[in-house]
Amino acid sequence: MSRSFCLLCHLILAVAALAQKERLPPEAQRGEAARVSNTSSASSLSSSSSGAERSSFQWSPSGRRTGSLYCRVGIGFHLQIHPDGKVNGSHEANRLSILEIFAVSQGIVGIRGVFSNKFLAMSKKGKLHASAKFTEDCKFRERFQENSYNTYASAVYRTEKTGREWYVALNKRGKAKRGCSPRVKPQHISTHFLPRFKQSEQPELSFTVTVPEKKRLPSSTPAKPKVSLSVPRKNPNTVKYRLKFRFG
Repeated sequence: MSRSFCLLCHLILAVAALAQKERLPPEAQRGEAARVSNTSSASSLSSSSSGAERSSFQWSPSGRRTGSLYCRVGIGFHLQIHPDGKVNGSHEANRLSILEIFAVSQGIVGIRGVFSNKFLAMSKKGKLHASAKFTEDCKFRERFQENSYNTYASAVYRTEKTGREWYVALNKRGKAKRGCSPRVKPQHISTHFLPRFKQSEQPELSFTVTVPEKKRLPSSTPAKPKVSLSVPRKNPNTVKYRLKFRFG
């Protein structure tokens, strides 16, 4: 009996809702439909905008670092990029050794010379050179080593048979090595570069300490006046008498 009563109640409520919907004017029905469509379009717009934000965040040129790359091979060299496309090392840091490292994707970076305005690139023969435009040859894989140095390998070219990567390296005279050379290995110091980036100087925090002055307590006994002691002067005209004794 209770089950049939519940079914009857549900049927009555459904019929009442249907009748109320039919009584609404067509304008109200259109407004309801427009409201539903607006909510759906707003949700789609929000999802698309969030997707656009994510895509723009992934491709935004963030993580730019300006400094130099120091290789400790030989006497130590700073990697420098010349305006004529030459790449080598200099013992002393100069304007050609000021580089800008920026992120391209996860683990992939690009290196640009600030003064020459050219990008570091590696050809299909493993030769380092500078390119005026950023191409696939300008992408390098950056890895952090245990000795706090970094290695930069070409993200495009490698040895096909063995799969060995081609690294950016300098010899003991500061000349650029070919990445395809079998002597260029990630374990050798010629491929190790120490990033030296300029950090923004933080203002020094300073403070002053004031020492409170000690208050002198008034003495109960009056201070005794100082008496100057006069030292007797010696008479310069002093006459000395010597006693003479005569015997006999």
